[in-house]
Amino acid sequence: MSASKKSETAPAGWVALAVVTQPHGVSGRVKVKSFTDPEDAIKKHTALQDPAGREVKFRVTGTAQGQYIIEVEGLTKREDAELWRGKQLGMPRAALPELKNDAQYYAVDLVGLCVETEDGRAFGTVHAIYNFGAGDVLELKRPNGDLEMFSFTHANFPLVDVKARKMTITPPEKLGSREEEDASE
Repeated sequence: MSASKKSETAPAGWVALAVVTQPHGVSGRVKVKSFTDPEDAIKKHTALQDPAGREVKFRVTGTAQGQYIIEVEGLTKREDAELWRGKQLGMPRAALPELKNDAQYYAVDLVGLCVETEDGRAFGTVHAIYNFGAGDVLELKRPNGDLEMFSFTHANFPLVDVKARKMTITPPEKLGSREEEDASE
């Protein structure tokens, strides 16, 4: 994300399905990182919304570097496309299809879940979900108010029960600081 355009904050009940990563070419097309599962489900859409609720009509025109190239209605210059870096595209949660079983959930459904260790001790609450391109990262608010980030993997979070509003964490071992390593030598 460039310093010139920060990602807009999404309102409650709104789900990001993709984020614009960069312009593509000189004609105003942009590359987007899809958050859908499967990733190519983004191609089923012809219009989404930005976090402010404005409709964004688009057409997928190709792929490059694992991302989709889209042509956005009204976006015709690279200079304008530059301003779209970090722009999220999505829809209201209520507009998403119903899930088929309790084992499925939308990532946004994790926000607010209680997080416990495997022995039942309170570890925190899911504060936010991020995806910087290498996979989902959960930001947890610890009981002391600190925020910590963890990769959202099965190894770190072996149990997710959205219906019960809780999940289990097996926190990874923390790596020692550089000073601790130097002191032990």
